[in-house]
Amino acid sequence: MFAAMVFGLTMLHVPIGAGGYIHVGDAVIYICALLLGGPWAFVSAAIGAACADLASGYAVYAIPSAIIKLLVAVPFVLARKKSEKLFSVRTVVCALASGCITVLGYFCADLIVYRAGAVADIPANLIQALGSAAVFLAAALVMDRVGLRRKFEKELSK
Repeated sequence: MFAAMVFGLTMLHVPIGAGGYIHVGDAVIYICALLLGGPWAFVSAAIGAACADLASGYAVYAIPSAIIKLLVAVPFVLARKKSEKLFSVRTVVCALASGCITVLGYFCADLIVYRAGAVADIPANLIQALGSAAVFLAAALVMDRVGLRRKFEKELSK
């Protein structure tokens, strides 16, 4: 389900520069990592992002996206057990760390794929990272208010 959500929000994108697009699919990766943790978040992130690249005509980015999005989930997976809330200082820091992973990861991928276009895509990747962080933080506030994490964990334990 989370891979489909990552795919869906990644497919709602705005094309940019040398080859790529801005989306907020990362926000779902952050939520998935906090709710499910480890392997499930990594698989959801990698599959959702890679499938979106394939479906969008950016197949050259499918493997880099799978790797980058898996890495984007890592800070949230590490923070998962340290907080009851989805929105906290810790998750704000995680969103910033994940944004840095996104920008650096796609810069490296662009160096391999486009070389000259790598620097030109940094601003769009920053916008994507900040947009995903903003959507995540807003969603996390709402989810905390309705007690979603507690309800989710209760359902998983059945």
